[in-house]
Amino acid sequence: MQAIVLDLEWNQPTNFRSGGYRISGGKLLFEVIQIGAVKLNEQREIVDTFNQLIQPTCYTRLNPHISKITHITEDQLISAPAFEEAYSAFIDWCGEDAVLLTWGCDDVSVFEQNVQFFDCASPLPPVCDIQKQFSDELGTPQERKSLKRALEELGIEPSETKAFHNAVNDAYYTALVFSRIQAPEKVLQYKLKPKQLTHQDRRKRQTVSVRKISRGVPTMLKTGFGQRAPCPICSRANPLKADYFRYSPKRYTALSVCEAHGLYYVKMNVITQPDKQRYLERVTTLTEEQSPAYVHTKLLQWEQKLASQAGS
Repeated sequence: MQAIVLDLEWNQPTNFRSGGYRISGGKLLFEVIQIGAVKLNEQREIVDTFNQLIQPTCYTRLNPHISKITHITEDQLISAPAFEEAYSAFIDWCGEDAVLLTWGCDDVSVFEQNVQFFDCASPLPPVCDIQKQFSDELGTPQERKSLKRALEELGIEPSETKAFHNAVNDAYYTALVFSRIQAPEKVLQYKLKPKQLTHQDRRKRQTVSVRKISRGVPTMLKTGFGQRAPCPICSRANPLKADYFRYSPKRYTALSVCEAHGLYYVKMNVITQPDKQRYLERVTTLTEEQSPAYVHTKLLQWEQKLASQAGS
């Protein structure tokens, strides 16, 4: 088995009415813009590196959130090869009997969708999940730690020259975690199956949490439950970007922003059960429009609403 630790960076539409999304026909939700990988020997030492930027063909305009967290620019991608060429070079580099190792299940789903969309000749090699194996070895199978958290758990200091959210750097860090896995031969037990990615599924995705109201609604809105709400796509907790606006005695709405997925609503609904117990239901949903102008305008409008409400 040739172990290849893989990581990807990808672009996504700024909104689902864009020309790029219409070109893809809804069959390409994320477009890969960087393949990063490291090759390991039997001692789990890095012996080779693959790093390739990719010129997008559908979503040619980089989503501002993607550009911000990856530091990839459109100018860097202009002279890069298209996906088919980059993928073919990657498969050749992997060699025979390759097994891809990733941190979590997202990369395999995005990679497989790109391979199918661009009708690549070579199938994706088997993919295994190091993140799940790491959680199982720690005895916390239900918890999925971030790559940064895993490095902290192992006492591994990130390099000042290797920033996160760069495909080849994240592959390097993932390989460091894998080098500490106690039973590396068991990684084959953690094979992943690509998930079908669709816009319809993403629009329906939301997070819902409920807390019993014990200290009054205004107080609860100031707690961590009210002030740090999870992104409906990646579940990363983010502080509010604009505070709660009260629509009715039982409904409050605020705004938050995820670096990777953009603006989302945080809705708090007061629910009274038949036994007279009251609960606060928190629902987060992604806004469909994610252009920088829309996000900026929406936040300004929200601040004006809050000021108006405070003055009334």
